[in-house]
Amino acid sequence: MKILIIDDDFYIVEDIRLNTNWEKLGIHEQYSAHSVQEARNVMERQPDMDIVLTDIEMPKENGFDFIRWLYKRNLNPVILLLTGHERFDYAHSAIELHLMDYLTKPVDIANLENALAKAVGERKRRKVYPELFKINREEEKKESTIEIIQDCVRKNLSSPDLNRQMIAEFVHMNPDYISAIFSKKTGESLTGFILKERLKAAKVMLSTTDYSLQEISYRTGFSSSSYFQRQFKKSVGITPKKYRMDEKKK
Repeated sequence: MKILIIDDDFYIVEDIRLNTNWEKLGIHEQYSAHSVQEARNVMERQPDMDIVLTDIEMPKENGFDFIRWLYKRNLNPVILLLTGHERFDYAHSAIELHLMDYLTKPVDIANLENALAKAVGERKRRKVYPELFKINREEEKKESTIEIIQDCVRKNLSSPDLNRQMIAEFVHMNPDYISAIFSKKTGESLTGFILKERLKAAKVMLSTTDYSLQEISYRTGFSSSSYFQRQFKKSVGITPKKYRMDEKKK
């Protein structure tokens, strides 16, 4: 089995290469690169690479650029990310690109070896069941997209512009497509989910704060207090004021 280690820091690559128990993992060939262009050159010579461990932040092009380059050429090694920072946008991209694991620097060799052992197992499964891998990957990409959409909604509830167009731009997909897969996978419309999450947040505020109904409608992205109150009563069966009074009695 082969691995490509990519990091612009020479010493990080050498630390991984020299201190990992490759024989125990069954990885008999180790390749290294210190830039995305160098990594491309390696992959062009070794297109059957089994595992890629890549840094994210590198000069000129980053690890995500390299991964997208791999996918465009239908190259599908098991990919592990290596980064010095915990960031939401990195986690989002990792989910979107269906990457196997996300490791932070400084590299803990024991943790790395555990992640590599899983990567070896995954690579073996892909070789035995290539068609199943393709089907699963498509399904997992859809599931990942649903999770990203839900996360986007929850983080942007206060925005009155939160709609399928805004979400589509966030996930870089067609609005009709994300609406269709969301409905198919969750059994509810995207618009219905946004409303449900807004009302859920409103219930929390009604129960735990003294915010006015105007303030709550603003914080949950409703266009007006009157619209918020109509939607709340339609969904919950009572007015927001009555809901607050009932909650305070508990």
